Amino acid sequence: MKHTIISPKEPAGTGWVKMPPIPQWITMGFDGVAFQHIESGLCAISAVEVAQAEPGAEHIGPEYHISISKRGQRCTMQEAKWVLKQFNLEDAEEDNHVPDGKVRNFWRPVADRLSGYQCPCKDSEPAIREDGGDYVWRGIPK
Repeated sequence: MKHTIISPKEPAGTGWVKMPPIPQWITMGFDGVAFQHIESGLCAISAVEVAQAEPGAEHIGPEYHISISKRGQRCTMQEAKWVLKQFNLEDAEEDNHVPDGKVRNFWRPVADRLSGYQCPCKDSEPAIREDGGDYVWRGIPK
């Protein structure tokens, strides 16, 4: 496992339960921790990861990554925003690359000066909308 000196974010609100350790492949080998909010059924996996930059893209360093689901299925954007607030990551950007994905993925650079950074894929990859536009994932350009 790749350890960092930066810890994954943890929820500040009440009702969250820390889950058993998660497999390394889920967080690209980086430290990660899972939490479940029993009352709402929302689950979050929190990690600090260094995503491989696309060729020619700026390397922005480690990022907070939060994956959110609800009872093993996709949650709504409204529910995801509530979870992001619980983890103090309201400014994280959603970036999904899985059709019919069961989780919503949010990223935020650890460096505060890079808050609001958007992956270049958002300009070059087509946006596919599901759930009436509530869920967007990006495919590979043709």
